[in-house]
Amino acid sequence: MVNILIVTHGPLAQAFKESSRMFFGDAVDALETIGLAVGESPEQLKNEIIEKIDAMDTGDGVLIFVDIFAGSPFNMVALAIDEKKESHQLECFTGVNMPIVMEALSSASTMKMNDLKQHLKSISKDTIVDLRASLDI
Repeated sequence: MVNILIVTHGPLAQAFKESSRMFFGDAVDALETIGLAVGESPEQLKNEIIEKIDAMDTGDGVLIFVDIFAGSPFNMVALAIDEKKESHQLECFTGVNMPIVMEALSSASTMKMNDLKQHLKSISKDTIVDLRASLDI
């Protein structure tokens, strides 16, 4: 099973986990989160990411979501991936949103990392919809 880690500014990552619980129940317990706290150094964040990767990876890899491209969580995940790429299968998407988290949760136990990555890439553009255009209002 591909494990999932969400890394964001503040408590957003934990909010994704708790909101996912409404749909997936206790299955979200395997999803891990890290929120960059005010005053926490980027180095502390990177170390926490590496610790989570080492603890989470059961051999099928860790799929990581971050909130903002080029933000501190993104940059620290990039450094962690570079450091751990030889010992772990790691992939990362930025711009995390609820539909993509739900799709990843529903597919992580049945897809290999590369298939999951390709699947999420193929549907990602459809996870943000212009309400007025889609309902013609």
